Amino acid sequence: MTKLTYLNDTYLFESNATFIETRETEKWKAVILDETIFYPQWWWQPSDKWEIISDNAKFVVTDVRLDEEWVVWHFWKFDTWEFKKWDKVQLKIDSEIRITNSKLHSAWHLIDCAVTKMWIDNIEPTKWYHFSNWPYIEYKWELENPSEIIPELEKTVNELIQDNLWVEVKSLSVEEAKEEWVYAPAWKGARVVNFSWFKKYWCGWTHINNTQEIWKINILKIKSKSWIIRVSYSVE
Repeated sequence: MTKLTYLNDTYLFESNATFIETRETEKWKAVILDETIFYPQWWWQPSDKWEIISDNAKFVVTDVRLDEEWVVWHFWKFDTWEFKKWDKVQLKIDSEIRITNSKLHSAWHLIDCAVTKMWIDNIEPTKWYHFSNWPYIEYKWELENPSEIIPELEKTVNELIQDNLWVEVKSLSVEEAKEEWVYAPAWKGARVVNFSWFKKYWCGWTHINNTQEIWKINILKIKSKSWIIRVSYSVE
């Protein structure tokens, strides 16, 4: 199991780790470390990218994934010599990619806060997509004339930004997670995230610290079909 250091600090763009091994796949090599600041792509948020370096070698990272045993695989290729077992290595991630992805992810949480404030407490998100090409959040619900909701939703979510709400992060034991009806792996516990007094969600993604780190959220489109509402948005 890899220690997921990125969960502790979104703005940690460089750190150190110990090299464990290299694994081969059909396409690329994968580097395994004891801990990592590289966010692995899962649940529709792209991974971090850049490089892992030692005194004698450099590994370029273009993709990162998390397997079922909670081991992080850093993918692509060595530019020079390869690492030796137990080498101390330095990790560097692209800060612009990290901040963009964190804003897009935190934005859907904030949109959900606005939806809760405007509509009904028990409306639940069912799907989300945080890539920069067309991010969205989906709900299991039905709306008539969904485009008419856009101005109100955009106004509400941007008022929340101006309220300077802080992102609250808390770790729960398995027992605490059950009590709060939050998903948690049976052997791991849960990490929950929420803005201010709004509902807590289990979350393994990266976040900004407070809402004013997002200048503005634009609601681009709201589509309602077959009891699915899709809210598409962008972040400035």
